[in-house]
Amino acid sequence: MPVGGGVLVDRKHMLDLIDQLRIAIPANIRQAREVLQRRDQALAEAEREAARIVESAQRELDRRLGDTAVVRQAEERARQFSQAAEEQARQTLRDAEAQAASRLAAASDQARLQQEDADRYALALLNRLDTQMTAFLNSVRQGIQSLQEPPGR
Repeated sequence: MPVGGGVLVDRKHMLDLIDQLRIAIPANIRQAREVLQRRDQALAEAEREAARIVESAQRELDRRLGDTAVVRQAEERARQFSQAAEEQARQTLRDAEAQAASRLAAASDQARLQQEDADRYALALLNRLDTQMTAFLNSVRQGIQSLQEPPGR
């Protein structure tokens, strides 16, 4: 396969390298998507838990609406439950977002490192190919030069 400047590269080998790069990068993207999906699931679970806690508090409040003293006590407890549930939900959301951000950063770092490794490998391969092609070109030039010299010299 011509690369440029009259240089030829083994097509199968170059396509293999390209396939390896194509496989490595989507894996990191899938990992990042999985992290985001787990974060979304954690957020949804936190919201469901908060709703369940609020609903439980509301049922408790409704059950105690019998007399005034009980009502005041129930209202206070419902307020406390509601505040506790809201704070717990906020904390769960903060934790899930922090965990998702951490995993996403780790996946991004991993993808970056794999990309750098692939770039280093490709550069080393191209440098080796350049050395081989230079040696080959020098041999061709020497052959041309020897054929251009008059016989008997």
